[in-house]
Amino acid sequence: MIRAGEQARYVSEFESGGYIAVGFAGLATDDLVAAGPETIKARAKDNGLKNAAGQLINFAFNVEVDDLVIVPRLPKRRDYLVGRVTGPYRHVQAGLPGDHNHQRPVEWLGAFDKDALSQEATNTLGAIMTIFRPTRAEAELRTLITDLTPLAPGPVTPSQLVPTVPVTPGPVTPSQPVPTVPVTPGPEDAKAVPTRPLGSTLPPVQLDVRLDGHGRATVVCDHPAMVMEQVPRHLDPAGDWGGVPGIYVLTGTHLEQASARTGLERTLTTTLIVRPWAYVGLSEDFLGRLSSHRQSKPEWRRALLVRSGGTPFASDDIKHLEAKVHAVLAGTGEVRLDQATPRGNLSAQPRNVALLDACADAVVSVLRLTGTLI
Repeated sequence: MIRAGEQARYVSEFESGGYIAVGFAGLATDDLVAAGPETIKARAKDNGLKNAAGQLINFAFNVEVDDLVIVPRLPKRRDYLVGRVTGPYRHVQAGLPGDHNHQRPVEWLGAFDKDALSQEATNTLGAIMTIFRPTRAEAELRTLITDLTPLAPGPVTPSQLVPTVPVTPGPVTPSQPVPTVPVTPGPEDAKAVPTRPLGSTLPPVQLDVRLDGHGRATVVCDHPAMVMEQVPRHLDPAGDWGGVPGIYVLTGTHLEQASARTGLERTLTTTLIVRPWAYVGLSEDFLGRLSSHRQSKPEWRRALLVRSGGTPFASDDIKHLEAKVHAVLAGTGEVRLDQATPRGNLSAQPRNVALLDACADAVVSVLRLTGTLI
């Protein structure tokens, strides 16, 4: 999946030129292959640029010839273009629409209608990312791709148009491809985030997961935008967790025994009860904090580290998030929490309370999905 700019503004150029493209002129206008992945990474000095760097690397080095690509033509048409990548990355001179000097040639195969998608697939393709793999809807999309509508030449007819709805454009922030680091709403978006009851069900989100060779699992959430890393007890966090503010959840297993005598012979039956155990903390030095907990808390077996996927959390943000995650876990009634409620954080003044509450729900959801919480 690759987007052709905001509201598909460059889709006509993609279609007529037989290519897909990305820009990110603020990071790289030169040839990406000549520069190489390490040079591109080295240019990224903040999270936003790291997202762009990862996306450029994915576009230039990971997309392969014969890969199928989907490009939405919404809202101008109610359909999606489908094409096949026919060649390697190419660098062209600047001056093209949208600074599209990073391109891949594409043979357009046809289109499928938006109304043919299930609601789940529609939600998946609506993820706030420029380039991503729609894994959750892949089987459905492959079925649609076997019966594409040929592309109609010429101008758009009135029957193909969608009524125009005025949209106020927001800031465009590049996002990481698979694995994806999506956009965190800034202060200007705060009022658009509804306040939801603590522990309520999250709207559908896209999670991208990557497991490295050492057993670390990186989990990326699109909204609320977060990066999480689950680390076994014996491993240190990856290097990019140094000096970043966030929270962590230590998890393990607590065993309880319940015994009862039954029957005429008073048979003793013992039941072993397994319950999740958790501890929630905050840190700006994850390596040092986990090293300390290895000495003081032998119960934990895994740690889930959490940081912002965009603008870094402030000090009051992580204080609030620590308290909220603790409250959500306590509210499930499923988890043993030996620590005292972090009431000292109630005086924190975070920048976006509703967004952080959504982050707390997402963190607990990831703990469930990874099997940490029963």
